[in-house]
Amino acid sequence: MRRYILLLFIGLVWGDSGQHSFFTPYISPGIQIGYNDNKTLFISCQLTLGTSFKVTKEKHFEDTFPFFLGRTFGIRRYYQTGKPVARYKYYDTQISFFLGGVGIGKIINNKGESFKKNKYWAGAFGLLSYEKIHFKDKVEKQYGLFGVLPLPVFQILNN
Repeated sequence: MRRYILLLFIGLVWGDSGQHSFFTPYISPGIQIGYNDNKTLFISCQLTLGTSFKVTKEKHFEDTFPFFLGRTFGIRRYYQTGKPVARYKYYDTQISFFLGGVGIGKIINNKGESFKKNKYWAGAFGLLSYEKIHFKDKVEKQYGLFGVLPLPVFQILNN
C-alpha cells in the first residue's frame, strides 16, 4: 500500500508540466485532531471540494498568485472522560491565499440543531487551526492540527 501512495505522490508532483488552465478543481481529504476550551479531545475527518484560480497570465501555475475557494464536509467526534462520544457533522465554505485561510459554516449535532462555525488556519499540508463555534449558551474556542492532501482533479483524470 505504501508503494502505491508513494507512486501517486511522485506522479502528482513530477508528472506535470506546470501548465494549468485558469482554474484547477481539486479534492482534499483531511484529518484534524485538537482540543477545545474544556480540554476535550476531538477528531475530525473531512473532504474539501474546491478550485484554485490563476489570477495572472503567467504560463506556469507556480508563478501565479494562489487563490483557492472550497466547500468542506466533515464529521467530528468529541471524547470526554466518563461521557458518551458526541458526534457532529459540519460543512463550511472557505477561501485561502498562500499559506492561510478562513471559513464560515455550520456544525450540526445528532438532534439536528445547527450552530455557526468560524474557522481560521495557517500552513500547507500540515495546518494549525483555530475555530469558534457559537453554541446556544456559549462560544467555544477550538485549537487543532490538520493533515490535508489536495489532489488536482484534471491531473488525476488525465493520467
